[in-house]
Amino acid sequence: MERFDKRDASAMLTWESALDREQTSRQALPEAAAVALACKMKAKEKYQSDLWLEIEHLTKGIVQQDSSSSSSAGFSTTSNAVVPCETDAIENMFEQNLKIKFYISSRSTSPSSPSGDEADLVKVIDSAHLPVHTPTIKRKEYHSRIPFPTKNKTHQFFLMSFTAPTKCHQCTSLMVGLIRQGCVCDACGFSCHTTCVEKAPRACPVPFQQKKGALCLDLQKGMGTAYEGHVWIPKKTGVEKGWQRALAIACDFKLFLYDMDEEKDSKPNVVVSQSIDMRDRAFSVSPVWSSDFIPGKKKEMLRMFKVTASQLSAPSNRYSIPILADSENERSEWVRVLSELHKILRKRHSGDRSVYILKEACDSSLPLIKTTQTATIIDHKRIALGNEEGLFVVHVTIDEIIRVGDMKHIHQIELIPHGQMVAVISGRRHHVQLFPMSALDGRKTDVHKLVETKGCQTMTSGTVCQGAHTCLCVARKSHVFCYELFQSKKISHRKFKELQTPTNVQWMAIFGEQLCIGFQSGFLRYPLKREGIPYRMLHSHDPTLSFIARQPVDALCAIEISSIEYLLCFKSIGIYTDSRGLRSRPAELMWPATPTYCRYNAPYLSVYSENAVDIFDVNSTEWIQTVPLKKVRPLNSEGSLNILHLETIRLMYFKNKMTNGDELVFPESDDRQKQASVPMPRQQAALFLPRSKGKGLPPKAL
Repeated sequence: MERFDKRDASAMLTWESALDREQTSRQALPEAAAVALACKMKAKEKYQSDLWLEIEHLTKGIVQQDSSSSSSAGFSTTSNAVVPCETDAIENMFEQNLKIKFYISSRSTSPSSPSGDEADLVKVIDSAHLPVHTPTIKRKEYHSRIPFPTKNKTHQFFLMSFTAPTKCHQCTSLMVGLIRQGCVCDACGFSCHTTCVEKAPRACPVPFQQKKGALCLDLQKGMGTAYEGHVWIPKKTGVEKGWQRALAIACDFKLFLYDMDEEKDSKPNVVVSQSIDMRDRAFSVSPVWSSDFIPGKKKEMLRMFKVTASQLSAPSNRYSIPILADSENERSEWVRVLSELHKILRKRHSGDRSVYILKEACDSSLPLIKTTQTATIIDHKRIALGNEEGLFVVHVTIDEIIRVGDMKHIHQIELIPHGQMVAVISGRRHHVQLFPMSALDGRKTDVHKLVETKGCQTMTSGTVCQGAHTCLCVARKSHVFCYELFQSKKISHRKFKELQTPTNVQWMAIFGEQLCIGFQSGFLRYPLKREGIPYRMLHSHDPTLSFIARQPVDALCAIEISSIEYLLCFKSIGIYTDSRGLRSRPAELMWPATPTYCRYNAPYLSVYSENAVDIFDVNSTEWIQTVPLKKVRPLNSEGSLNILHLETIRLMYFKNKMTNGDELVFPESDDRQKQASVPMPRQQAALFLPRSKGKGLPPKAL
């Protein structure tokens, strides 16, 4: 690596000297070159004026139609081909040449409809002043503001981070993400997905015959924007507290909602507030009537409609979101468009792509759930719960709750099946304690405490040397302690390595014979059983990855897709790298909203945000499901157990439909016994409760 650094430094000096020579030569150009350039510019201006006269002659007789307050897609419900989108010919011809910045104005009913108001500026990162949305212009300003190009040239694309919802000019789909959502041409402002760059027209600027309108839907691929407009959605505290302004976009057979400030000139946030998939079998849209018992004024009822889908709230199977339009006509148009889109999906027999089905793991009246901090699945009938009062084993099929030991304040539970041990981080001082798995059956056992781990924040376990040795790694700030565990009559340990990370450890896991550690703006792989330097999972010499170091971002998790490829998940983006730390795929995972946690259960990645859980297939990079549960937090490393912090705190189980077996088995009868509360004596190590005679409700599938 030192030789590589020296070689790169030498090459960099050579490039800098060549650049200095070129700049010097440019500054020393003779005055004759400037005179020749001025002559060429005059000739070009004369040629442009001739072209303008010819264009005015050709465009005579074109009927100009007034744009409506809301824009709808011109698609046919009986056709399966790409539907042509009707737009104004002159506006399409010169739209790509605008050198303005545009955002979706809240004064317009439709973000893509022409507006006479002057658009505000959009903040961009490391980019020129180019349009980042579908621009709208005044026809009277054509001659004075827009130069006509003399000939076509190729695009010059560069990555852009948009600060408001932006559509792709190639496929008209939304460019979802927090940063680096798409590419923009430096010359004409044509913006598109990174995957659409190769499909974009080669000519720059794009001829109006090849350019798609702002609203255009591909029925075969299910891509494109069908409708958009400003609406009102209930505030986070409920409909009774009022309505909040939002931007609604029907795109890719999904309904996207973006929050907006109540100010007149405010622009929508780039973070997706809610996403509803129309492929959901329970999806429906209808006007709101007084019989729906939705709070609201009589005048608002005439402008209100509701969208119904499944898995929007627990434990109900269906949940309706009331949406308030600006007018009765707007409501009718929204209901018509969404209904037609759903009919198209049913005619195409588009299957449900969801992966997880939600179930309630145990009765919500159980007091242990309210303060649960961590949990894990022991087997298909038992769950281990950790909270402030201690560690408990809950049987999901019968009324049994066992308390394990007299530990308090359980922060993390780690099952070590190879060593037949359980490790927990407990106490106010965050110590690691070990005990045999037999303690989970209610047996009295000794507890082995690792004194050196005081103040630790996370731990992980695994095997090394092809499964011959059991390893436990504990992180305390920027230090990592690696222990080898032994189980005979008593548990013992041996510390064989201590590691130092650049900053505090944020995530940790064992991949084969290596320990992967995530910290701010980086990941490292440390060899466990042999000495050696750590491997960078983000190589410093890859210029396409340098943006991570420039803007420090938290590390969420790393996924070992294969022996030669990894997925590195940061709080702003997901990146694919190879074993050398270089980019392995041009595609990146884009988060719809700011994530708080990431959990992986092969091959699906669950990304948790404030209002939803988004599911991605890491192999295809496809966003396949959204579970719109608010205030949900994962309790285990796989994300199968989650706690839902609503008015009624619930313990949720995410059942994977794609697997043959099931981690948890629930009783099918409706007279399942209700789980009782447990007294918590300090001296008693284990407690076994007999079955209660009371009857309760079974766990419900959402």
